[in-house]
Amino acid sequence: MRSRLLTRLDTAIAKARNPVEVACLKAERACFLARQGHLAQARVLVDALHTQFAWRPHAAVSAWLSLAEGLNDYYSHLSTSARDRVMRAHALSGAAHLAPLRALSAAWLAHMDVANHDMGRMVQHVHEALAGAAPDHHSARSRACLVVAYAYHFAGDESRALPWYARSHFHATADGDEAHLSALMHNQASLRGNQARLTAMFGEPSPEATRQALLSSESITRFDAGIGTAALVSLVPMMQAQLLTHDQRWPQALALFELHFDAAMAEGLERMKPCFLADRAWCRLQLGDARLAAADAQAAEASLRQPCDLDDRALAQARLAQVMERLGQAREAALLRERARSDLQAHRGEQERLVALLDEGLKDIDPATA
Repeated sequence: MRSRLLTRLDTAIAKARNPVEVACLKAERACFLARQGHLAQARVLVDALHTQFAWRPHAAVSAWLSLAEGLNDYYSHLSTSARDRVMRAHALSGAAHLAPLRALSAAWLAHMDVANHDMGRMVQHVHEALAGAAPDHHSARSRACLVVAYAYHFAGDESRALPWYARSHFHATADGDEAHLSALMHNQASLRGNQARLTAMFGEPSPEATRQALLSSESITRFDAGIGTAALVSLVPMMQAQLLTHDQRWPQALALFELHFDAAMAEGLERMKPCFLADRAWCRLQLGDARLAAADAQAAEASLRQPCDLDDRALAQARLAQVMERLGQAREAALLRERARSDLQAHRGEQERLVALLDEGLKDIDPATA
């Protein structure tokens, strides 16, 4: 299925006569290709434009190229250099009075603020994106609305997230942006899956919630195959592996972990490493391989020294406690359970503060018209 957005861009490129306009449209095309995971194609476009304008730079082209390079970095391995490039696009578009690109860059900065847990700055960039985007600037508005939806959902308030998801979906559909529709599905499925895992580890297990999350992940796989998405391809299989672990389907979960773990690390999912390894250890233990289970558990504990979200840290430690108890290390299991409960409590506190921040910071924006 060919993207409507890509078709529209190709038509506009064919009709344009001004070399700068053509170059900006091609850079926008490179942004879309990067978001779909077609990184080599995006890179070819970007390199050609750099060569074309090497001796006579143009502010608009430079700004668009910075955004394209930032998204290429981000979707190749969630690189921290991506933010620097998007910040450059934001600065250049502001200096050149390119309001639409400034708004789009602000929306992407908001996206990266969430990844960096800089929620105060995220709210500022969302305001800037929505204030600077025309009503039909769907790409900036869809991204800004998705950021807010994700933030509310991550904060544990899906009811507040839903109107923002709906508005993001509206803009993406109007733009013919199937890659963004895929991102919407990814975000909702990931957070619902995470909630199902937290409930299973710290509350009353809900097999139905786990199975619903698995069904959502299968829908994403089919949708992405239909639109030709190749970005961060380990995300969904690793999410499925974690959910299958909670659903006690150990062989299927272990197969996915073994097949996709290295790719997940290469694609920038290092922060999830403790969870992946702890769940893999539990699968190995259930299948009778205590030696490899112990090795994975040891690696998971070591990886907890690196940056890790509090909810993921809590999940990893709770799972490791189960592994250690089964391996006869009761004292270590008790310590891990205590740390897991402490991290979960800290996570709940963060969620409450985030909801309050979002409610206050976005009180003047109606998601129905964003």
